[in-house]
Amino acid sequence: MRKLIEDFPKQIKEAAEALCNQDSYLHDSSAKEFNPDGVLILGMGGSGIGGAFVSSILNKTSNLPILPNPDYSIPGWVSSNTLVVACSNSGNTEETLEAAIEAKKRNAKIACVTSGGKLEEFAIEAGWPLVKVPAGFPPRSQFGHSLLSLAWTLVRFGIFPTALYSMLENTHDFTSKNSPNVIKRAEEVVDIIEGKNIHLYSDTHSGCIVTRWRQQLNENSKLLVNSQAFPELNHNELVGWAAGGESDVVIILRTPEDNFRTQKRMELTAEIFQEIGSDVIFIDPDGENQMERIMDLVFLGDYVSLLLAERAGVDPVEIDYINRLKQGLSEI
Repeated sequence: MRKLIEDFPKQIKEAAEALCNQDSYLHDSSAKEFNPDGVLILGMGGSGIGGAFVSSILNKTSNLPILPNPDYSIPGWVSSNTLVVACSNSGNTEETLEAAIEAKKRNAKIACVTSGGKLEEFAIEAGWPLVKVPAGFPPRSQFGHSLLSLAWTLVRFGIFPTALYSMLENTHDFTSKNSPNVIKRAEEVVDIIEGKNIHLYSDTHSGCIVTRWRQQLNENSKLLVNSQAFPELNHNELVGWAAGGESDVVIILRTPEDNFRTQKRMELTAEIFQEIGSDVIFIDPDGENQMERIMDLVFLGDYVSLLLAERAGVDPVEIDYINRLKQGLSEI
């Protein structure tokens, strides 16, 4: 896992170059002709997190609802006017396959991002546009491929702005040059949070980044982590902090895109956490634009999860409980 995380900048570059050579949409003129009234992005875990990022990035500017869908079922509004993008690194994620089958029944326009498996078989049989990603790696380690492939797919449908995509694919230079700083910051964060109950907070629009951090800490570091978003947490979870204390640590991810009032909420809420005795870490991203800042925070979170795993002596690749669950489900 260390090598995969270290190579994150390289992965972004490889993904961008691979997508330049994709021709699955060049012969599908219906992609540009299709004008959906909504976009649904299917996917679970590391395969599906890209949908949350795309939804967040486009939320304030898109005239279409763009929603991630980490579930077996799909919303009732999905129809022949809906674009559904099914994302599964393995191509065999049962929730994603079932949701894709239901979308097909409703005559939705379907595209796929996968390395193979049953999803690729479905796509070839049905003639769905298909983007291939590398096979044989933990899905959570392939964020560069999954996010760029999803964004590239939506560019082909005229949904993800080409200018934003260009910024995204160019983040490999920034992340590569900034790698030493990311590692230094990660070590500083781990020195503070190691052995404590971790609470991850951000503005609502950055909830996808917090989710990514939580997922990486869950899977790589084998830790239970709490996550919530401002301003909602100020209306409920804040009261629960009456049970908080020195064993808790708060990480607040901030970006220039945060709502001004939410920024003030973060500062005032942090004072309460500190009065209770909890450490608070504010993390501000490096980067000159939104895409660089997003990738910087993802890269940083990945390193934090890796360092915690290594200090605890746990295998960041191992997912025994998930494998056990899958085995049990296969017998039903």
